Amino acid sequence: MNLIELKNKKYFFQTNSKDIKKDDVFIALKGEKNDGHNYLNDAFQRGASFAVVEKDIPFKNILKVDNVLIHILKETSKLVNNNSKLKIGITGSTGKTTTKECLHQILSNTLSIFSTHENYNTEIGIPLSILNYYNNEDVAILEMGLQKKDDLKFLSNFYDLDVAFITNIGTSHIEFLESKENIAYQKSLITKNMKKGLVVLNGDYEKLLDFIPKNLNIIKFGKKDSNDSVLKDFEYSENKTKVLYKIFGKDVFLTLNNIWSEGQLIDLLAVISFCIFIQIPIDPYFISNIELPSSRFEIIKTDNCTIINDSYNASFESFKSGFESIKKYTSKDKKILIMSEIKESGEYSKEIHIKTIKLAQNIFNEIYFLDPENKFNYLNNINFIKNIEEVKELINNTKGIIYIKGSNSTGLYKFMKERSYL
Repeated sequence: MNLIELKNKKYFFQTNSKDIKKDDVFIALKGEKNDGHNYLNDAFQRGASFAVVEKDIPFKNILKVDNVLIHILKETSKLVNNNSKLKIGITGSTGKTTTKECLHQILSNTLSIFSTHENYNTEIGIPLSILNYYNNEDVAILEMGLQKKDDLKFLSNFYDLDVAFITNIGTSHIEFLESKENIAYQKSLITKNMKKGLVVLNGDYEKLLDFIPKNLNIIKFGKKDSNDSVLKDFEYSENKTKVLYKIFGKDVFLTLNNIWSEGQLIDLLAVISFCIFIQIPIDPYFISNIELPSSRFEIIKTDNCTIINDSYNASFESFKSGFESIKKYTSKDKKILIMSEIKESGEYSKEIHIKTIKLAQNIFNEIYFLDPENKFNYLNNINFIKNIEEVKELINNTKGIIYIKGSNSTGLYKFMKERSYL
């Protein structure tokens, strides 16, 4: 039985033996630190029906291949490339998941849509999403993350994209990629194997254009007037967001339910511009009711405060965009920032954190920095907290608007996702 036959039998695929349930298929990936083949006994004891391996293993129900990762990438990309009429890839320093969700919800009005599951955007997560959720839909939307040099170059060898979105260029992963220009180049590699098609890119970082193949059509969006589509202004009224765009020279005014951040409004601008360009009907009512991903500028009302949960990851640019949105969030209430470290900043860490705090001090009445290792005592005129319990106490004992943001590995995202403050 081959991989796609296993998929067609509706088996569920797992890469972690601890997640195996009865009849699941275990994919034994060999990584730098862990080798999935060492967990085959555990997988079968937990109820696995098959395992995909690359070593000679004395088990029944084994699918042996030369290289497990390459095999699942080849088979899933072949499936998508041959069956979906439109293949869309999304990358960028921030905004990938919001762009994906907006695209999925708008296009699903007229087409069948597959999109990668949650934030499964790596060389492992993408094929795993396809194995578990893809059903030959008209459109395949693939969120593609960048963790190290040439990740997107590698992925572009498998998936034949018709459209590539590059949401923005920021300093995420600058520790590994060394400069913003290098980040732009690495993001541009999503287009490397596109023979024709369309690139929808954030034109505010103009150097990005230097890396895009000349044979591709380009839509530029962003805040600068030089773009094809521009975010002109936005404001909040009760629980609604009123936004003014200029799209291909025409003013477009929308009223959206819920509070959208500046970054999310720019993501939506990219999606609307794409739909107009390929002549997909846009229903303003439908757009106004788009459901946004959780933990991205999510408004949570408690008895004593309003929490703006923006805890899903952080970079200098996403903090800056979030702060712009907070300034527009009109309220006489006290504004409090609870933040944590911006990870993967490398040698730029001190500069990035100082710049972030300086911006914050113009907006917030109080700033609390989660710093359990006392690494950031060079930051002035702020309050330091040592653990998540102190975050919980702050939320439960503070009146006003509390904005929460930090890198995922610092624990703020997990804390907020689990609603541990309740």
